[in-house]
Amino acid sequence: MTDASPTPDVAGFLLGLFGLRGRVAVVTGGASGLGAAFAKGLAQAGAHVVIADIGADLAGEVVDTIEQAGGTAEYWYVDVTDVKAVNVFADLMESNHGRLDVLVNSAGAAYRCPIEEFPEDAYDRILALNLKGTYFMSQAIGRKMLAAGTGSIINIASIGGLIAYPHSSAYLASKGGVVQTTRSFALEWADRGVRVNAIAPGLCDTPILTKALAMSGSTTTTDFIQDRQIVRRLIQPDELVGAVLFLAGDGSRKVTGHVLAVDDGYLVQ
Repeated sequence: MTDASPTPDVAGFLLGLFGLRGRVAVVTGGASGLGAAFAKGLAQAGAHVVIADIGADLAGEVVDTIEQAGGTAEYWYVDVTDVKAVNVFADLMESNHGRLDVLVNSAGAAYRCPIEEFPEDAYDRILALNLKGTYFMSQAIGRKMLAAGTGSIINIASIGGLIAYPHSSAYLASKGGVVQTTRSFALEWADRGVRVNAIAPGLCDTPILTKALAMSGSTTTTDFIQDRQIVRRLIQPDELVGAVLFLAGDGSRKVTGHVLAVDDGYLVQ
């Protein structure tokens, strides 16, 4: 019988590319949905995870799950739309940990409504959380990374940042902004050791989707997307973790300014 386990040399090589032991990873929106999956995955890869969210109870559950599995994590209440609070948070993280290696911007919201009826307060909330929150958290944590000469920022965009679908105009605008924010940060910081990339998921099974459906009372958006999917099922949060780990680690050290679609081939049509 042959031994199919990796040799020490192979295991060490893979850990060097994808392992995150000794690194500190901040995950916004890490209390639930995609962010919770990312937090758990980063911890399994060896990173110390800092969850930045406003959902204390859910974040506490994620921290407990990580610690029970042998990882380390902590939770901080942070409203990513409050720039002053974001800057204070970045200073505290640098002071507490001495390094900030990875930032995953996954805090987000959606609202579904025909354009002619779209309310201003919903528009402002979505742009503030999805775009402003991504921009200024990246700025604040990015300053620390620039000073250290290394770091990886991963923004969660959407296929909606690259194509359109109905009743999601503000969300599409925000995610298109995330795509261009990613590219502009990457361009300015490419020669300073800080990489900035984005992931563009397809339709995911998350609380954001559930809430958007409940609030709108309409399946117009979901039906439009699913009618055009090659694989007709929702993407599960843990199916995006591999993409995050790739962009977070040294295996992607020459990748910056890239938008990685995780969409079951939706965009190839």
